[in-house]
Amino acid sequence: MNDGVGKVISMLVFPMIGVLVWEVIMRYVFNQPTIWAHELSAMLYAIFFLLGGAYTLRWKAHINVDVVYVRLPPRIRAIVDLITWLFFYYFCTVMLWLGARFAWSSILKMERASTVWEPYIWPIKICIPLGALLVLLQGLTKTISDASIAFTGRDILAEINGEPKK
Repeated sequence: MNDGVGKVISMLVFPMIGVLVWEVIMRYVFNQPTIWAHELSAMLYAIFFLLGGAYTLRWKAHINVDVVYVRLPPRIRAIVDLITWLFFYYFCTVMLWLGARFAWSSILKMERASTVWEPYIWPIKICIPLGALLVLLQGLTKTISDASIAFTGRDILAEINGEPKK
């Protein structure tokens, strides 16, 4: 699921580029800056960032400090991951819970940005709990994989996905 969402969300980069190029041309060529371009590009980036996190987690593309970690045997790494995932689950649960309350409040008010353009911002706020849910689900698959490695020495998810052994 996160592969599909990630690939669709990655396409937001093109309208973001288009909006920014439009603004640069309008501002510097025609000396007529827009009131909406910066805000729209920020909103598109927010969606990109919030909903792209699970895809990034799925492909292990988040930044890590691997000085010691990569030197550990796979089973020890899995155990370390299982311990540190407690922080991950706490963070995602709080983000999901508070993000849902935040989004629901915004929907009820049909909230708009307090700028001259005044776009609706509740659709962006819906992406907060949705993104947290997607990351939480992806983290659950990683936890299953880590538990399998820690207790059996085998990565059952990699075997199911047909990934080569490391």
